[in-house]
Order: sequence, then C-alpha cells, then structure tokens
Amino acid sequence: MASPLLLALLCLVPPAGGWEGAQEAPGALLGPPGEARELIELTCLECHSGPRSEGGVDLGAALEDPGRAAEALTRAVRRVEAGEMPPEAPLDHDEQKLLRSGVMAWLGVAPDDPGRPTLRRLTRSQLRGVLRDLLGVDVEVHRFLPREAPAYGFDTTGDAHFLGPLDLERWIELVEAILDQLRARNLDPHRGASLATPSDRAAAIRALAGRAFRRPVTDAEVSSRLHLVERALVRGEDMNAAMEEALRSIMLAPAFVYRLEADRPERLDPWPLDGHELATRLSLFLWGTLPDEALAEEAAAGRLLGEAAAQTAADRMLRDPRSRWLAEDFAAQWLGFRELEDVTPDVRRFRAFKPALRRDLRLEAEAFFADLVAEDRSVLEILDSDHAFLNDRLAAHYGLPPVGHGDLRRTPLTDRRRGGVLGMGAILTVTSTPLRTSPVQRGQWVLERLLGRTAPPPPPDAGSLPEDDRQKDGLGLRERLEAHRAQPACAGCHALFDPYGLALESFDGIGRWRVGRPGEPPIRTGVTLPSGAEVDGPVGLKIALRQDPLPFLVALQRALFTYAIGRPPGLADDEHLRVALIEAAGDDYRFSALIRGIVGSPAFTSRRNP
Repeated sequence: MASPLLLALLCLVPPAGGWEGAQEAPGALLGPPGEARELIELTCLECHSGPRSEGGVDLGAALEDPGRAAEALTRAVRRVEAGEMPPEAPLDHDEQKLLRSGVMAWLGVAPDDPGRPTLRRLTRSQLRGVLRDLLGVDVEVHRFLPREAPAYGFDTTGDAHFLGPLDLERWIELVEAILDQLRARNLDPHRGASLATPSDRAAAIRALAGRAFRRPVTDAEVSSRLHLVERALVRGEDMNAAMEEALRSIMLAPAFVYRLEADRPERLDPWPLDGHELATRLSLFLWGTLPDEALAEEAAAGRLLGEAAAQTAADRMLRDPRSRWLAEDFAAQWLGFRELEDVTPDVRRFRAFKPALRRDLRLEAEAFFADLVAEDRSVLEILDSDHAFLNDRLAAHYGLPPVGHGDLRRTPLTDRRRGGVLGMGAILTVTSTPLRTSPVQRGQWVLERLLGRTAPPPPPDAGSLPEDDRQKDGLGLRERLEAHRAQPACAGCHALFDPYGLALESFDGIGRWRVGRPGEPPIRTGVTLPSGAEVDGPVGLKIALRQDPLPFLVALQRALFTYAIGRPPGLADDEHLRVALIEAAGDDYRFSALIRGIVGSPAFTSRRNP
C-alpha cells in the first residue's frame, strides 16, 4: 500500500493535459490554400502518399489531418527549402515561399507564435545546482533520481518529463537525504533569520519559498507552511525540526519541482513573460541554477521584460564563470561526450584506456567549450581550431610533444589533425565500439550532431558488421562497408554518413593516430562527401566543413534552441532564427551572438495558451 506521503505527493503528477495545458489535442484542419495544396499534390504525392510512402512520410494523410502531422509537414518544408526535395526538380524560391506560407496557414501558425508551451521540470543536473545555491548542500542527485530520457537530443525537453509513482518515492528519499545533510553539517537554510515569533517564521518561509519557487509567493503558500511549523511546535518539536516541516513541504511542491508559468485563459494572442519567469528561463539555460541577486532585482523592478532586456542579461551572464554550465551540460549532450561515462572499450585491445584517461578526455572537451564561451570565440572553432586543452598524459596519448604540466591548459597546436571536436578523443571514443572504430557511428555523429540531419533507420534485414575488425579473411573495415553498401536497401542511407566516418578512420577506437597494422590493407581515408567534395582524412574533412559552414551553424543554432526552449524549433521560429544567424555573421559567429538570437526569440520571451 502506498504511504500517506506518497498519496499526498500525487499532486506532483500533472493532470491530463498538464498544469500548463502542455498537451494539445489537435483536430483536423482545412487543407492549405488552393495554390499550396495544388503544389503539394503535383510535386509530393507521387512518392509521399499511402502506406508505402518514401521515408515513411505520408503527405497524402497529412492533407486529411494536418494537426496530427505537423512535425512531418515541418520537416517536409525544410527539406524542400534545403533543395533536397523534390530530388529531380527542386522548387524555386517563389514556390518554396508559397509552400511555407500555405503550410503555416494550414496549421494556424502565426509568424510571431511562441509555440506550444510544454511542462518542464528541473533536470537532475539543474536540481543539483539549485540545491547548492538554495541550501548550500551538494547532494549526488543521480543516486536517487533516474536519468531523464532525452528527446530531440536533450534531457531538457518538456514532453519527456514524466514523474511516475516510483519517481515520486525516489524524490521523497532525496528530500530526506537533503534534510539529513543539513542536520549533519548544521546548515541554516534560513541564513540566520530570527525565528522568535510567528511573524518572523512567516518571513523566513516567504524568503526561502520565494527563492525555491523562483517567484514571489502568495500569502496562502506561506500560511499553509507556517501552519505546519506551528503544529510541530505544539507537539513539542524544537525550532529546527519544526522549520524542517516547512522546508520539506517547499521541496515537494510542484512549484519547486516544475518550471511553472502562468497561463492567461482570457488571452487569444501571445503575451510577454513576466520578469520572474524570464529570469528563471535565463538562469536555468545559461547557468543551470537559480537567478542571482542582480537578475532577481531586475525582475522584481519590472525591468526584465522583452527581447532587449533578455539579451542584455544574457551578455552579462555569459561573462560570469557560472556559464561553464553550458559546457558541462549543453555541449556534453549536444556533442555526446557525456556518454563517455557509459562506454567501456575492451581492456585488452585498448590497455591505455584507464580512469585517468577517461577523465582527461571528458575534461578536454568540456574545457574547450567552456573557453569558447568565456572568451566569446567564433563557434566555427568547434570545427577546426589552432589549440587544444592538454596535459602531459593527453599529449602522449595523442602522440604530441610533452606540454610540461599535469593539469589541462590551453595549448597551441601545429598538428592540424587535432584542433576542434573531430580530433578529440572523447568524441572518437563514444563513436566507436568496444573492439574497433565505427565509421557508421562516427559518420552518423557528424551528420546528426554537426550537420543537423537525420538518416532513416536501417531496414530490418540490413545485417551488421562484425564486432571485431580483426578477422581471418584479412579484410579491412572499409572493404566490409563497401560490400555492405552494395546491398540496394543499404546504399542510400550509408551514402549519407559513411564518407564522414571513413575520413576519420586514421583515429583508433580511443582517439589515437594510427597507420594500420602489418599484413592488413592500409587505412584509406580518401572519400567523396554527399556534397560531391573529395577529401582525404580529418584535415580534409575540416576544410570541407569550414568551406560550407551554414549547415553546421544552423544545426548548432537549432540545438541551442531545443535545449533552451524544451522543444525543437517550429515553422514560426524559422524566420526569426534565420534573421538571427544573419546578424551573427556580422559578429563573426561569436558564441554570444548565437545566444542573443535564442534569448531574443518570441519562443524565449513570450508565451501563449495551448
């Protein structure tokens, strides 16, 4: 039988539709205006209609029920605008505009639409930072709460933030562990406030709950918790134990667990977020914790409203050391080096992979991105840079000269194979298998993370490559992939990503440079990219990516948007992001310029009803 406390905590589970109306129930809408519908019928339906639709995209069904096919329609518009569809005769600029405007009208999307609101809660990483700032405790939250299921590449996505009964039990255990740590360390969550009278206790509760809920609290929220304290005192509890009742109630409240924002049912149009809501969005996005005193004061004074205020605040926050959070959390998820803790290369094949090296590889990637943010460098350095963060152990691992220190420091490079993410051991390790490299995984990583494209899933009969690349027939991995791609069902997809992975084959399964083994075919890294460019090895690949950086810039911008907003960008967001990227070009694509484009968007600064 569930405990009384668990039953009480069921308030943490949002009702159907969510407290914010997070879930929509779209009904069928009328089709697009006549010209746009005719364009879809003439150019798309031959391949994209019915149960055998190409790529599983059934635009014929979407014409009948667009509300349930919004995501597919959005992808279709973007692929048309990228010139990928229709493959034989891409639409011209006017036709693309007609298609976009028709689909947006069809879906009822206005240009300044901030998008569907989603119900989001604090992630494990955010919760740890919040508890550190709120109570002065550093609790290993991951010991109590399971890792969030990522959606669209990030654990900040609202539609994946579920709390079931088991999660609630674990949350209770976490709260009790926090209280235990406060007692053991004799920490005062009320920061020395006087608790002599009920009025004093109410003031202390108001101050703590206001920080925890990231907004001013109501009299009812204070009085209900004061009642718990007074009852505990009547029972004979001492003051510390009595005030724990209020603290426990605060940490179990939906206003603490979730990022609640007010709906306005009477409004038909979007409205600006209030200062406290915007401060919370900024602080959790850029710092992973509570708003600081300056941000809270701006919000309370009514000065933190709208695009310009959000951008000014973001510029200040990026200069603060707390912005390292973007390296520790955003970059770790986007680039995938957070997965390094979960991979285990074969200990006999890769004897050099020890805990110290695992730590160095992660910290190298983290330090590189943190430096990019702190120094406000061009994001194009992610693709190729003239420096890396090295110590002697990592330099030896990479075959570079000693650097003369044991801590990771910014080190100039003369070997261009290493600069940027393509030469980082963390990335090369998480895109390998335990016994060998994986051109497929590495190619998909480049395609998806750096270029923002997703390859279709493999067919059921796709087959697989051997787990170990050392086979008796002596064939190399490239030769096996070539045979695999000879199958008609596999050729199309592998052509999208294999070339990127094969260009990186001179890096082994833990990121060391290699030239091949005696008696085996030499490692060949010359490839033809999907763009038609011919490159050889990681340096050639970097040059090609830098020569046409727009796909990378768009991919990074969309990743930042998804991480910050809690959903991927929709059609209404595209034009704003496009303009923001043009403006960022005038600032050499510095990191702050991309951030200003995100926090200045309607999706970040405003809200609508579902």
